[in-house]
Amino acid sequence: MLGNALRMMGDVQQFFVDTYREMGPAYRVRALNQAFVILAGERANRFLLEHGDEVFSSEESFGGLNREFGMRVHVLRGRPHRHLRKVLAGGLSRDLLAARWDEVVAETERTFDEWRGEKALPVVDSFQRLAAAQLSIALTGASSAGRFETLRKAFELVLDVTIAGKWPSATLKWPAYRRARAEILDFARAALEERQAFPRTEGRRDLLDQALDAVDENGEPYPMEVRAGMALQGYFAGINTLAYLYSFMLHALLRNPEVAARVTAEADEAPLTFERLRAMPAAQGLTLETLRVYPPAPGSARTVVEDFDFEGYRIEQGRRVLVATSVPHQLPEHFPDPGRFDIGRDFATARKASVYAPFSVGSHTCLGAGMTEVLSVATMAMLLRRLTITPAHPDRPLRITATPGPNPGKRFQVRVGGR
Repeated sequence: MLGNALRMMGDVQQFFVDTYREMGPAYRVRALNQAFVILAGERANRFLLEHGDEVFSSEESFGGLNREFGMRVHVLRGRPHRHLRKVLAGGLSRDLLAARWDEVVAETERTFDEWRGEKALPVVDSFQRLAAAQLSIALTGASSAGRFETLRKAFELVLDVTIAGKWPSATLKWPAYRRARAEILDFARAALEERQAFPRTEGRRDLLDQALDAVDENGEPYPMEVRAGMALQGYFAGINTLAYLYSFMLHALLRNPEVAARVTAEADEAPLTFERLRAMPAAQGLTLETLRVYPPAPGSARTVVEDFDFEGYRIEQGRRVLVATSVPHQLPEHFPDPGRFDIGRDFATARKASVYAPFSVGSHTCLGAGMTEVLSVATMAMLLRRLTITPAHPDRPLRITATPGPNPGKRFQVRVGGR
């Protein structure tokens, strides 16, 4: 009845690694009412990169995001998908963060000052609020602070229902959820309407500007629900992916004091300008190694649209497939001594070889990956310059939970002091 559900509810990345070593590059798993074929290893990543657009669709796995919040980019294929990704990329770029750097720094430092004196700060919750505020400033200039709880609950429920399969689809008909969904869509439409009424006359075009002006691959304006989905894209990613990365980075610093000392010394060297972020190898290594050990997307869920062969197995049309793209992260042939936290690894070469894939590989790679990496370097540097962090419960082991994405859970708490 449960199948592999209990093992997959915790550290799903470790589950994929263990089962790959036991079963090989292709095997079946079952969790409650869902059955998947798992493809894992270097060749699985290469297959997704080279043939994913031909044999896979993401409609079944990510269609809920499109139906509920107009996030069409997750379900398109081919030319329409490439076009919409290009449109969105302009509103999720590192250059936009650079243009609003001073405002993002001010908000981040203000938040950190509020944390001082906390004896049991809930790390994941606190970083979720910070990430949402940072991306509000950088991407749209429209604050989501007043709707944070609504955004978080609704987005996480959609992920749990449509991707994780944790709850039945009827859950999305609950009146409380429908009210939250309506409030979120109203927020996105209002932000777009305000920008249209009061267009920006200077500064870099942001995500709202991109959404207002966007046309599809045939030159036709996108409908309002798609524009609203574009405006929400940054908030959706920030509440989860970015906050979970911050949380794991902090955990890594607490467990590896020598790394913390190196990153702190580097952060203290000079004023933390946006230009300096590129010249901070220790902080960059902290981000990239954390993504290796605790990838935000351990696997990419797809549905087979055309029969294909992989490693001697026939995978048939209609099968649900999960390509465990981060399994190579824990294989010694790609990352020597993978159990060691090493911020000096050659991530660039591993990324080119498609064995370093914290944000998946291929045409559906996370659009916000670049901004996520830059923001995480900056945020940890600012935190170390401003605060001292110690575990609130030193003897409590980290307990990773798998939904709505791999994260350290509510039990991860810290004591916060000033420097």
